[in-house]
Amino acid sequence: MDFEKICMMFTLQEPFYGIILSSMRRQAINNPKIMPTIGVRRSKDSFLLGYNPEFIEGKSVETIMQLLKHEVLHVAFGHLTTVWNSYDCVSESEHKLRNAAEDLEVNCYINKTPLVADGMRGMFVEEFGWEKSLGTREYYKLLKEFAEQMAEQQKVKQSVKSSGNGNGAGTSSMNDNDDNQDEDEDMDDNSEEQATSDEDNEDENNDSQNDDMENDENDTADNNGNDSSKGDDINDANEQLANDLEDRMFDDHSDWPRDNEGTQDLETTQEIVDTLLDFAAQECEKSHGDIPGEMVGRIEQIRKKPKPATDWKRYFRRYLGNEFTEMIRKSKKRESRRFPDAAGNRHQRKSHILVAIDTSGSVSMPEYREFFGQIRTLTDRATFHVVECDACIQHEYDYNGHPNEVLHGGGGTSFEPVIDLFIKDRKKYDALVYFTDGYATIPLNTPKETLWVISSNGDKKNNYRTNGASVVFIPKHQ
Repeated sequence: MDFEKICMMFTLQEPFYGIILSSMRRQAINNPKIMPTIGVRRSKDSFLLGYNPEFIEGKSVETIMQLLKHEVLHVAFGHLTTVWNSYDCVSESEHKLRNAAEDLEVNCYINKTPLVADGMRGMFVEEFGWEKSLGTREYYKLLKEFAEQMAEQQKVKQSVKSSGNGNGAGTSSMNDNDDNQDEDEDMDDNSEEQATSDEDNEDENNDSQNDDMENDENDTADNNGNDSSKGDDINDANEQLANDLEDRMFDDHSDWPRDNEGTQDLETTQEIVDTLLDFAAQECEKSHGDIPGEMVGRIEQIRKKPKPATDWKRYFRRYLGNEFTEMIRKSKKRESRRFPDAAGNRHQRKSHILVAIDTSGSVSMPEYREFFGQIRTLTDRATFHVVECDACIQHEYDYNGHPNEVLHGGGGTSFEPVIDLFIKDRKKYDALVYFTDGYATIPLNTPKETLWVISSNGDKKNNYRTNGASVVFIPKHQ
């Protein structure tokens, strides 16, 4: 049956996931080196579902539908937008184990019967004796523990084998000692020789003690060597387990993120995914359908996030145009045009915004939470310098994703100090976003690049549009 027809059948059978599938661009890829089976990957701010027609051919309709659900679940669970590690790259085996953990999670929610009938092995938590629905990171920890157990078992086997060889040598030595003992007993009648023998035995005891000390030192050295090799044993076990599990995967994960490269792009794409999931849930609710049980908690989390009070990207495009700071970084995903197989340059525009927080006594803590909730929704194509100001500037810092635990201020209200700072450093900042309740006079010299963000309990009647500035109001329900 035609692949697109099966996609339509899947949408009818799984309405929630069908909406996500319909947002993907689908493409047949006949090159097995690029797409050996089926797989989803990021494509700009969306996703591409690629499939190899030769792989699909001969599979039952039910099998293909389960494969479609497998791919859609990867997107819904955020597997292609998860930032696993923010500080370094990971090894190939670590990357494979993470992919395996993600497969273990999504396979908890598909029907494996048709897949097995079509000769597809896959991997399922039941085979390991683990519980379902534990989440990707928990399955990753369990896989790491499983690899350590593999390494320990291998070490025990080697130890038993080595011990068996040692016992054979020990038996031969004991027989030799028995023969020597018989010869010594025949010499007991000679007292002079006996005395000489006692002296010799004393010397031998001293030599034996010295030998024991040397053996202890050798044992200690061996132990230190074993400790140093323990990490190598675990790495070998990780690699062995990762390769075994990779051979059992249904789909292709070769283009998935593996470190902090493109972290900001991932966050932007995740916002798009969250919006899509919320939309799919709303459509299911309108048609009196059911939201899949595994997605209920995720939908609740998405709906608890603060909603943007304005379209920040549209605002920045309107007032900043192309006045972005150009950021250039190397990326292996973009090959150099001048030097084949070398990393090329990846350009990213990024603006620098001055963010002012009104910390006067009239602003309440719920309003502060509204402000910082909005700051988290600002476009990731910008960096922010935050200024806390009541009647004067009290504190300032570069925003790193978390607000200060203590806000400085509590006095009267004046917008002029921040306006003057922005005008003074106009070349440094591309725009000014001012979060306030609005209960103060708007300065006549307010720049047009200013956006006033007014709290839900703020003054709605103030003259915020002075000199062409813009204003948005945070809704009451936020």
